[in-house]
Amino acid sequence: MDMKRLNLKGASSDAILLTFIKLVTTALGLAITRLLAEYLSVYEYGTYSQIMLLVSTISSITMFGMMDGVNFFYAGKPAGEERESYIATIFALQCTFSTVAGCVVMAMEGPLCDYFENADAGKLLIFAALLPLLQNVMGMSQVLFVAVGKARLLAFRNLAVSLIRLVAVLIVVWVVQSAVVVLITSLLLDIGQIAFFWLILRKNNCRIRLQQVNPRLLAGILRYCAPMAIYIIISTLNRDLDKYFVSMVTDTETLALYANASKQLPFDILMASFCTVLVPHITRYISEKSNEKAAGLYKLFLEITYISTGVLCCAALAAAPQLMKLLYSNKYTEGLSIFCVYIFVDLLRFTNITLVLSAAGRTRRLMLVGAGSLLLNAVLNVVFYHWMGLIGPAVATLVITVGVGMLMLYYSAGIMGVGLSRLFDWKYLLLFVAESAVLTVLLNLVQQYLEKLDVHYFVILMFIAGLYAMIMALLNGKRLFRDMKRVNGVSHNA
Repeated sequence: MDMKRLNLKGASSDAILLTFIKLVTTALGLAITRLLAEYLSVYEYGTYSQIMLLVSTISSITMFGMMDGVNFFYAGKPAGEERESYIATIFALQCTFSTVAGCVVMAMEGPLCDYFENADAGKLLIFAALLPLLQNVMGMSQVLFVAVGKARLLAFRNLAVSLIRLVAVLIVVWVVQSAVVVLITSLLLDIGQIAFFWLILRKNNCRIRLQQVNPRLLAGILRYCAPMAIYIIISTLNRDLDKYFVSMVTDTETLALYANASKQLPFDILMASFCTVLVPHITRYISEKSNEKAAGLYKLFLEITYISTGVLCCAALAAAPQLMKLLYSNKYTEGLSIFCVYIFVDLLRFTNITLVLSAAGRTRRLMLVGAGSLLLNAVLNVVFYHWMGLIGPAVATLVITVGVGMLMLYYSAGIMGVGLSRLFDWKYLLLFVAESAVLTVLLNLVQQYLEKLDVHYFVILMFIAGLYAMIMALLNGKRLFRDMKRVNGVSHNA
């Protein structure tokens, strides 16, 4: 395919660069996971998973929708003191929330250790108290980084941080084999990244100054952020509810197995990159009531997403046993069925994107959807666990992902004043699904045959996944690149 003829510039060029670097950083991240799973004992890794589960939940709760708030108020307010006051007030509010939450975590050491039935978790709770604050401030800073046109620098920063993290983990697993050192490294890296972000933002006339904090803006900020926060909190609980349930009804070692099998893999890598660069455009279109432009750009985004995500997920399904062995070693292959269910979850996650609803300020609707799905998820976790065993909570997550995705697409179409049918080229979508299903089944049979011949698992993985990607690229590559070119045409008119 002639890349000059494709002439991918603008939004697509930024997204492709972000994707390329994210591929490298993702590979490094998976290498880190494999090293930790291989060299830490199952109990040590389970303890580490418990702390990171707390970090994930606390981070989402204390974020309180403020990352969306930073995007909303930065894009919606003219440059000047008013915008600066909004941003400074949001950051001050975040620091307050996270500090209070950290104190609560430390005060609950006894109950948390009892819940996890793991006294050693108490020694690491300081990280569950500190990391959410740093991660949230870092996430909000990244929003500003993209807003001032530094998306490419952000990508290279991610690459550098991943390399440093990999070196640190290599030292840990070869020298001390301790999760404590891994967590300390994360803490120091987050502090360094925040300092880097703020230095670059300052040079680009985007300052976050304490004296600009204005308590009178809190009401407006909370009015936008609170419903969004409740939705994000609920979404996080939905995502992690099965792990909390498994932790409650099983032991630390079983949680380690389930946590690895259910880990979200970066199949949405292209989606995330395009989402990063298109958020400002779609937010602007919706705020200007340019619904046709918003719908056109969103339709292209969805098609790019399901093509790229679908190819990666189905290639993984075709060689799932080998992929799981590569990622987590033989110690965790008992969770293969859970691993496969979560590949389907990752495949359908693009339907859960809140981009349009948050850009339109429909956070209350998001909150109601999230509350209903959390309640249903809790019920399904219990019912499916007693019906199916350990795979049950994973199936519950899949069911909830499908249901919430359908609602999100329906509501997004309504906001843009179009029917749901306008968001997809249904003839092409059905053809793509059929191609994916047939090819996945056929290559899975080939994978099983090669395994019987005792071919090395890595060779099988590379052959099956590579063959799948090559065939689907021949069938759909031209369409994908055409969509990327059209994204540039739409986004340049912003």
